[in-house]
Amino acid sequence: MKLKYEFTVMDMGDGEICAVPVGESAKAFRGMLRLNALSADILEQLKEHTTPYKIHDSLKARFPDATDQEIAQELNPFLLTLLKEGLLIMP
Repeated sequence: MKLKYEFTVMDMGDGEICAVPVGESAKAFRGMLRLNALSADILEQLKEHTTPYKIHDSLKARFPDATDQEIAQELNPFLLTLLKEGLLIMP
């Protein structure tokens, strides 16, 4: 899977992170995504083809004290939201 549109992630300050479409994507997707640090990391990984398993593994490496269940509780709803909103391309 990978993002359907090209986004740039920007730190707006005060802990606010946004992703806005760029280039041709800005014509097709109007709006922006409000993110936290974890979802911004996931979104960056989705710029290239990847799998939920690879993302999970990278988050596990980044947060070694987190359990698999804790990672899944953050990762799965975010991926489902992106899928539901038509922002992911599935192979």
